[in-house]
Amino acid sequence: MRFARFLSVIAIVVAVALPGRVALAHEIPRHVGVRAWIAPLADRVRLLVQIPMDAVRDVDFPLRANEALELSRAQPFLRDAAQLWVADAITLRDGGRRLPAPQLLAVRAALPSDRAFEQYASALNAVTSHPLADSINVPHGQLRLEVLLEVPVGSPVRDLVIEPAWANLGVRTTTVLTLVNADGTERRYAFDGNPGEVRVDPRWWHAAWMFTREGVHHLLLGYDHLLFLLCLVLPFRQLRPLIGIVSAFTVAHSLTLVASALGFAPDVAWFPPFVEVVIAASIVLMAVGNLLRPQLERRWVLAFVFGLVHGFGFSSALRDSLQFAGPHLLTSLLAFNVGVEVAQVAVLLVAVPVLDRLLTRVPERAAIVVVSAFVAHEAWHWTQERYAVLDSYPLTMPVFDVSLAVLIVRALMALLVLVGALWAVQGLMARLQRRPLVSGGAPGARSGVVAVLLLAAVAWLVPVRAEAQPRTTMAGVYTAEQATKGREVFTSNCLGCHTTATHMGPAFQNKWFGRPLFDLYDYVSQAMPKAAPGSLTEDEYVWVTAYILRLNGMPAGRTELNPEPAWLKAVKVDSTLRAVGSPKQVAPLSRTPSLPLYSLVSRPRARTENP
Repeated sequence: MRFARFLSVIAIVVAVALPGRVALAHEIPRHVGVRAWIAPLADRVRLLVQIPMDAVRDVDFPLRANEALELSRAQPFLRDAAQLWVADAITLRDGGRRLPAPQLLAVRAALPSDRAFEQYASALNAVTSHPLADSINVPHGQLRLEVLLEVPVGSPVRDLVIEPAWANLGVRTTTVLTLVNADGTERRYAFDGNPGEVRVDPRWWHAAWMFTREGVHHLLLGYDHLLFLLCLVLPFRQLRPLIGIVSAFTVAHSLTLVASALGFAPDVAWFPPFVEVVIAASIVLMAVGNLLRPQLERRWVLAFVFGLVHGFGFSSALRDSLQFAGPHLLTSLLAFNVGVEVAQVAVLLVAVPVLDRLLTRVPERAAIVVVSAFVAHEAWHWTQERYAVLDSYPLTMPVFDVSLAVLIVRALMALLVLVGALWAVQGLMARLQRRPLVSGGAPGARSGVVAVLLLAAVAWLVPVRAEAQPRTTMAGVYTAEQATKGREVFTSNCLGCHTTATHMGPAFQNKWFGRPLFDLYDYVSQAMPKAAPGSLTEDEYVWVTAYILRLNGMPAGRTELNPEPAWLKAVKVDSTLRAVGSPKQVAPLSRTPSLPLYSLVSRPRARTENP
């Protein structure tokens, strides 16, 4: 009897498990990369799109016994997949006028090693005239689906807007969209998920309106900034002193916002989380200051000092958005700042009368203490959480070189600007407080100068105490020990399906040069080993990535390769090819974009190492 029950339980478990195993073949990929080209022509808009075949679902492709695509019968199914997952997910407009639905002109399956989609012209040629041979015997999930779409227009499109909706292709979908102008110039956009409407060639008023809204949304949805404003104005609810306090905060965050967006902020991976920690700490300090009976003469100095830090925080919101500004960078920065100020003034116009009315009904001092204590408690938890993130970023000692000297000079110049701005705001505060401005400056102003100098030293000169994260793979971003371990892992797990030839030399350069190191690591962790992708540990994938870098002549160093995504995204894969007859490395190719690759470099140097 017990044995019969045991068999029944086994049967039920098998019946439940079997559908799950079938579903595994159709599970959504963890990360999907979409590459697209869009070219507005005189009478049409042309689109080229490439997606991985493992992201295609709900299409029953004709397959061989080994899961390879039967290409002689696959064309109708490829067209169905292209229509369902690519064409139907695109909406185009010319300004406010919606354009017709894209027409599917050509589709093909491509090998993952095919590099035709690296350039617009080669991609167009490959999709229209180079179908994959039926003899190819590769599992269909490893192929790429390449699609040519066109939208007929009666006249040239003047304000092209595209709204792609490819987020459902994977758990995380990253799209690289390149605009090809009529004169051959290109502009590239990169975004995750569904970005909404993307205006591929915005006019200045489009950029201004978009970034004004961005600034408003960022302030209203940034709870840390709102709590800081609350602590700032809670003890002083009269309009005249508030003008000076808010002006000091505005001037300060405007300076660092523009400086950061123009590239004058420290370019290291740990700086954004460091700013987040300081922002949370600033809220704690302002709330504690409210508990200790703050003085109006010092409040504007604190507003200016912490406004500098909040400006760096505002700039983080622009990191991924500025690509949509087109050529209107300065306009977009000013518009974003205007949006922040509009939202800030709107919040104050509502908050100050409401607070004033509420505090007339309850003991004012007790209410300020209770609210400030609650804010300080919440902000302290934010500080701890953000510090835990910051603590995961490695810091190493610097090497004094030309780049560090330039950084110090830039920091000194920034200090001069900040001191000048501080004295200007001090003059405004003196008039608002109806006090004479003596030649030596008020004590509050002198302490403000000292505070600004200290903050600027932290924000701009911290790289003097800790070396900036390497910006390229030529700066030694892995250790020799990691590469040696990576060789062992590659030989034992990957060499049967992958060869080192596909991961070195021109093939490697054409695919990975100029891209973040994160892309290479993410590809390795998804595609290797081919028989069981994703089956290795995180450390093993780090070691394999280090080994591939060594195969391509990128030197080892003292810095260990870090799997942290933010760290990897801050490092660019650099060129290792050498000029003819010269033992020195050629300059990065990104500095001479107008020259073709073959005119700048020769074949890679010979390597004595056996894979």
